Amino acid sequence: MNNITNQDAFIFMKVGDHAGETFDQILERKRKELNSAGKIFWGYGGRSCHPIQQVQPFVQLQLKRHNNIYLLMQSVHSTADPDIEPATEYSKDGINWERIPDGIEVIGSRYALVLGDIEPGDLELSLENFEVGIGPSRGKAASKYIQGRIDKACLVVSENFHASDSVQIPISFKAPLLEPYAVLLR
Repeated sequence: MNNITNQDAFIFMKVGDHAGETFDQILERKRKELNSAGKIFWGYGGRSCHPIQQVQPFVQLQLKRHNNIYLLMQSVHSTADPDIEPATEYSKDGINWERIPDGIEVIGSRYALVLGDIEPGDLELSLENFEVGIGPSRGKAASKYIQGRIDKACLVVSENFHASDSVQIPISFKAPLLEPYAVLLR
């Protein structure tokens, strides 16, 4: 596997089975979304990575220095079994709501990242080398932040936390973020 050397800003997320689907079934459904709608809505929940307050400003800031910002995914065992009601509307700003595009299905999620093609990652990542890049936990070491129920973050490379013997975690998949980068769902 390759170490991530050219990615100094990205969104990290642990992913797995969700809402009665295996991760492989989710990937297959998301690939069909891309073919049908030209983009993927990757659903998620929780308090970290709020679409309007964190993801959108983080991506816009980082795009001043990079061509693309990626979602890097670590596959984990998941027992998430939320309400499986599909979202019917999305919002870029929390004010104006639009119908979910034909061909896209988001189940059991409050938010969604807007992605291009999901590709195998075949990378390794050391969270000790990164820190939270936006929000109330900005500057906190990613290895200390991503614990327990916190399973996602907007991360940037850190000069403060480089560890020579750090634990490498596999990044199973990666996908570029597409405009508007993240949305609210209902």
